[in-house]
Amino acid sequence: MAKRKKNTGLPYERLVQAIFQAIHDQEEVATINVEQHKTLQGKTVPHDVDVYWKFEKGGIIYETIVQAKDWQSPVKKGQLIEFKGVLDDLPGQVRGLFVTRTGYQKGAKDFAAAHKIILYELGELPPKKNVNLTTLGWAVAKADIRSFSIPSKNPEEKPVEELAVGINMTVFNPRFSNLVFEVDGTSFQQNVPASERDNGKFKLHTLPFQEIILYDQNRAFVGNLDTIVRKELAIIKGEKLDRKHVVHVFDRDTFLGPSITGGYFIKTKQGLVRRRN
Repeated sequence: MAKRKKNTGLPYERLVQAIFQAIHDQEEVATINVEQHKTLQGKTVPHDVDVYWKFEKGGIIYETIVQAKDWQSPVKKGQLIEFKGVLDDLPGQVRGLFVTRTGYQKGAKDFAAAHKIILYELGELPPKKNVNLTTLGWAVAKADIRSFSIPSKNPEEKPVEELAVGINMTVFNPRFSNLVFEVDGTSFQQNVPASERDNGKFKLHTLPFQEIILYDQNRAFVGNLDTIVRKELAIIKGEKLDRKHVVHVFDRDTFLGPSITGGYFIKTKQGLVRRRN
């Protein structure tokens, strides 16, 4: 049987330290020192703390210690009482932060609130959803590079600069409403039987844009709706607009064919009108 790997909690503590190192780079407070696995001399005994953070704000020096626990079960009240004992033994007014990934029992939360111990839950990020991009959509991706410092394992060496690279992606999936074909009245009267015109039976079929075929006056294929929509979207993209009312006017006589009309060829009057939301 394979030996189970011991959970030392060190990777989790390093993660917490890295977060507070990132605080070092913000401008709200001036960080004086931030260290991992710091030994602080208490009034009675020395204490090993996971993260020690010393900073200045408004001319006042503050000290905070962070206890990071990568446990399998919620933190109990007794563990907060033990942490409070460490805070009380340290000289000055040291503030305490407790961080775990499994949450806290109610008794632990009540005790922390009564003694001004700040509690955090720091779990793993949920899996990122796949980027859904439709055939008519587009995406803009930009690299996001940030630097942060991690203290060296050797106290005599300077902090090590690390880089984190991420991607900020903006996805555009067009949505359409009020899609209307304006048809020539004479062509409609001549090609669609009165029985369908008069009782409202005539309806255009719902089809994907690439299956809505367009024809010329000789009933020869000249394109489809997908091609026209892509051209209009390219214009909208270049204008950097979120929404736009669009009227497309065909530059020559154009007919809707049987695939969408149900068997007839009907001339468009002006073109198609659509609104992008």
